Amino acid sequence: MKFRKAMVLVMVFSLFAPFFLTGNGTAHAAAIDSIPNTIRYMKDYDSSFLSVSGYASIGVNDRSEYIDTPYYRQVKTEREFLQAILDAQAGSVKVIEIAKDLNFGWKNLNLSSEETKKFRFITKYRDPMNGFTNPKIEASGVSQLNIDNVEGLTIFSKKGKTIRSVELKLQRSTNDFVIRNLNFDGMWQWDDTGKHKEVGWTYIKINGANNVWIDHCKFPIAADGLIDTENGGSNITISWSEFGLPADENPSTDTDIYQTIQFMEEKYASNELNSDSVYYNMRNEGATKEQIMAYAAYHSKVHLSGSGDKDYVNYVSSSGDEIKDGNQRIRLTLAYNTYTNVGQRIPMIRQGSGHAYNLYLDNSSHQAILENVSAIAEFGTDTLSRALNARNGASIAADTSVFNDINEPIIGAEIQGLDTKNMDAQWAELFQAAYNRNLIVNSKITNQYGTYTGSSWDNNGENLFTTGFTWYDKSTIGNWAWSSHIIGSENMSKMNPPTDPFTFEYNYDEKLPYTYTVVPLDSVVPTLTKYAGANKVNMSPIAWLKTDYNSNSKGR
Repeated sequence: MKFRKAMVLVMVFSLFAPFFLTGNGTAHAAAIDSIPNTIRYMKDYDSSFLSVSGYASIGVNDRSEYIDTPYYRQVKTEREFLQAILDAQAGSVKVIEIAKDLNFGWKNLNLSSEETKKFRFITKYRDPMNGFTNPKIEASGVSQLNIDNVEGLTIFSKKGKTIRSVELKLQRSTNDFVIRNLNFDGMWQWDDTGKHKEVGWTYIKINGANNVWIDHCKFPIAADGLIDTENGGSNITISWSEFGLPADENPSTDTDIYQTIQFMEEKYASNELNSDSVYYNMRNEGATKEQIMAYAAYHSKVHLSGSGDKDYVNYVSSSGDEIKDGNQRIRLTLAYNTYTNVGQRIPMIRQGSGHAYNLYLDNSSHQAILENVSAIAEFGTDTLSRALNARNGASIAADTSVFNDINEPIIGAEIQGLDTKNMDAQWAELFQAAYNRNLIVNSKITNQYGTYTGSSWDNNGENLFTTGFTWYDKSTIGNWAWSSHIIGSENMSKMNPPTDPFTFEYNYDEKLPYTYTVVPLDSVVPTLTKYAGANKVNMSPIAWLKTDYNSNSKGR
């Protein structure tokens, strides 16, 4: 395949990534510790870190003014919550405080026919194509809750209550949406095919919504994604949240892992499984039930951003209305999050822009299971250990983060034409010349290959950060662009794509539209371990509704 050189703008030497010549005349990028065209501050943790950060800071608003007003609604039951969402759509509720654990499983709700019509925004989620393996979820069912036509809403819990067995789907008509201090659970079961494709249960799908802040929440494993962005969602920040689970041979008996593995064990003991079963093969070759429970504490796909290559432009309806759902609109920030035993997509972005800082990724307890239990290593399919994945001309930069037992911190290729195996032929041709920009700075990685601290641009891009990345001509080293544009896309139709490969221009002069603050690299692990997740910070309701903690902290 011939690669068409992408159209680029002329760029002078950047102060952030100067080049020098080695003795043999080869150009190399000097070591850097910051992302080009950004303003970063560094300091120890204090209450100012509670403020909304990243892209969401552009359009998320403080709602502390609604305390002690009719716009504030405390809910203790599932039906009270559904009524509050209905009222939020009408504009009469701006804050929902969740005061009790809620189970939104479709069977558990057991809505009457009248309630089903009234709360038409919540529906039954489809069952797994191969049947249930988790009796706890089978008993409750799973639901999908569409949140649309909502302008300005905060959902929070003072004590980190749990929402079970529902996917929250934030539609494009929703704007300025905040979720804080909540646990999410009840969206996973053992997939005995090992393919993670039998059901699409995801905790949150940002389906075109804009200005979304998800903060201080906990998301264990799920059947599909954890938080995905589709149809051009923009100005999204996910901060101070905990993703995944540590490998544990003795989980609590009420957990989804224990319930589903116990179910599989009973089928194994009664000879109901055969050699097509992953569980059968692991047990038959010597793995214990407890070891499989530890292996099961793994989540494959974390943050999908841009669900399809076809969304290269916004959709224009037959009436001429433009629906802003193109992937080029995606703007995602990941800040101060922990990821435990995860496989990939942290994040994966098509066309848009991603910024990550102060992340802690740790796959060590899952890696230990793979290394120490041969039957699991042989038959287990959950072996991926990846992070950044920019596709179709996207840009993703990570700053001051820690990667532990992450074997491929950056995955993919500098030019999309070298990484088209998962694309249909049409899109592989159209995006062949797109340059994908991935960058990790001021960070530390430790894995089976060793330990390295620095930048993915160090040593001309040859270091532990780039072990999963394929370079084309290394033109993106020192040549940063926060976004790209398909030339002529304004006149293109999503329903009738062109036949010639796209030509791109890259916005080399674009600056990150916000400043950000990080804790020092050696403070990332202890700080995030202490503060990331639900119920890690004790604040009053009025404090949870704030977005700025820099001026004072009287509401704490």
